[in-house]
Amino acid sequence: MKKVACAMFVVALALATAEARAQGESEAPQGRGYTFGLALTFGEGFYVIDQHVYRGPVSFEVVPSFGWSWFKFDLGLSTTLEHLHFGDSRAGYWNFTFRPGGRVTPPMMPLYFRFAFPLQIQQDHFDWGVMLGLGVDIHIVNFFGIVLEVDTTLSKYLRWGSDGAPLEFRIGVSFWF
Repeated sequence: MKKVACAMFVVALALATAEARAQGESEAPQGRGYTFGLALTFGEGFYVIDQHVYRGPVSFEVVPSFGWSWFKFDLGLSTTLEHLHFGDSRAGYWNFTFRPGGRVTPPMMPLYFRFAFPLQIQQDHFDWGVMLGLGVDIHIVNFFGIVLEVDTTLSKYLRWGSDGAPLEFRIGVSFWF
């Protein structure tokens, strides 16, 4: 699993570097100082719980955003597309998650850092936490791109390190208006 995660990180970094060279410093569409965006991504990951590795459920996320070239406010809406049961964890249950947060893109880097505060609603309970991620938004044309992202979440019910180590890999498309 470590080899797969490292390979995905190297591919994302290579694509991000190529994107930065091809585009230079990113600009907002039509020369505006701000952008509206929409990302649609699918994700899947894994959890390490009690030294066992479990596949996480496939999820779908819609992320409308507003911001400038270096900072964007996000209103992520995510849902799982399947129900998995492993151990005593609730991590694989059906859920809907509201992920308000933001992305910071340093001026000379093609990568962005994402942070969010997931508010997860499951059938029997409510969970909240902090999500941290690293990603790249590769511009294909002026209004369209491809998104690659790796996230981890610390929450009330899944404490990173003591109850498990969740990692989620996301891929999708993005649009700018």
